[in-house]
Amino acid sequence: MTENIKSGAGLLKIIAVLLTSVFSINMYAREVAERQITDGTGQDSTKCADNASAYKTFYYNNEINTALDYWRQVLDSCPAFSEDLYEDGESMYLGQYDRTGDLAFIDTVLMTLNQRSYYFDSKVSNDLHASSLLFDLAGDDPVYLGLSYNMLRETADIYPDQMECRHLIMMATAAASLYAMEIIDPEELEAAFVIAIVSLQTRLENNPADAEYSEDLENLETYFSSCGAMTCSSIEKLYTKKIDRYFRDTVLLNKVDAMLTETGCTGSDLYYSIALKRFANDRSAANAVRLAELNIDRNDIERAISYFTEAYNRDTTSAVRSEVILRVAEMELARGKRQEARNRGEHAWQLNKRNGRALLFLAECYAGAEMGNAFDNHAVYWVAVDYLRAARDVDPSLAETADARIKEYEKLYPTREECFYKRILDEGLIYNVGGWVGEVTRVRFRKE
Repeated sequence: MTENIKSGAGLLKIIAVLLTSVFSINMYAREVAERQITDGTGQDSTKCADNASAYKTFYYNNEINTALDYWRQVLDSCPAFSEDLYEDGESMYLGQYDRTGDLAFIDTVLMTLNQRSYYFDSKVSNDLHASSLLFDLAGDDPVYLGLSYNMLRETADIYPDQMECRHLIMMATAAASLYAMEIIDPEELEAAFVIAIVSLQTRLENNPADAEYSEDLENLETYFSSCGAMTCSSIEKLYTKKIDRYFRDTVLLNKVDAMLTETGCTGSDLYYSIALKRFANDRSAANAVRLAELNIDRNDIERAISYFTEAYNRDTTSAVRSEVILRVAEMELARGKRQEARNRGEHAWQLNKRNGRALLFLAECYAGAEMGNAFDNHAVYWVAVDYLRAARDVDPSLAETADARIKEYEKLYPTREECFYKRILDEGLIYNVGGWVGEVTRVRFRKE
């Protein structure tokens, strides 16, 4: 069971010792059973009954030490006497622990539970009970917490249907604590939460009216998103099939979308799948643009253009179409196609003369353009600044961005000396920047 723990050798050694002590009782139980067959001690039912009656009497009178003396005699001679024997023993030893704080009594309870499993074939329920006991006692103790987690994890792997919701939550909580202590790795933390959440999801699907399942799942998912277990991988494992099944559930789509965005998983297949399902549910221009942008990120330009075209055709309002065309223009500029980008930017501006972002974009198309000669390579910044000022005038909210770029581009104007060699002696003169730019501007000297 210790394979899930990755801590240092010291902790592993402690856990191994405790596990050995717990498992050793199983061998002891076998020896007792064999002895009963050979020496007949198991046949003295009258003596066992008398000792059982005695320990119960002293137990009810709160004479615990005397009760335990008789109880041990019953356990030693008649370990299969009844399950009450083990329940009473656990209760007495837990009482001793409460009074003394001595953890040796807890170890005895664990061994007693293990022996009970051997004689009454109830290993799973006893392991779950033991893990709950350890979890409640553990606090920040990595040994007890590790033992509790391993027992829960083993049960979840083999007998998941026998775990109650509280056991699943306990397993995930223990995993988060052990991860914070750097005792288990991220993969183990992820596995614990995936197992717990998937199990709760399945139970809720089978019992949709069960408010307890719904509340437990919601709490666990909230913890999942905050404890370090939420990764691209774990989100995909938890929600891919669910998204495919409930693709019209906008609340679910929004929740998983937010998880993926928060975790930085916007390049994942699941994120793209959600975008596709949003578009299938609502073939709006906004959803089409989103798919187009995701395809740009995937370097699928042909499909991106297809979705941009879809967006353009979906909404005939000039403002929306202007934004769609501008987004296509930005894609073209990112691919180094300045002239095509400029042409689309102009189209966006013509569609909506209030779209200051289109003017801001046109400035970026011209800034840094290679015109074939050093002078015009600097002169394009006159044009870029013209558009930045126009963008600022159309949309004052762009002033901060525009002013910062103007300040940067003014440093790249042609120098007075460069203008002199072009026989340009004064500022304010009209100048035509040729080539694909084809813009008329005014001369300004670089301030040096």
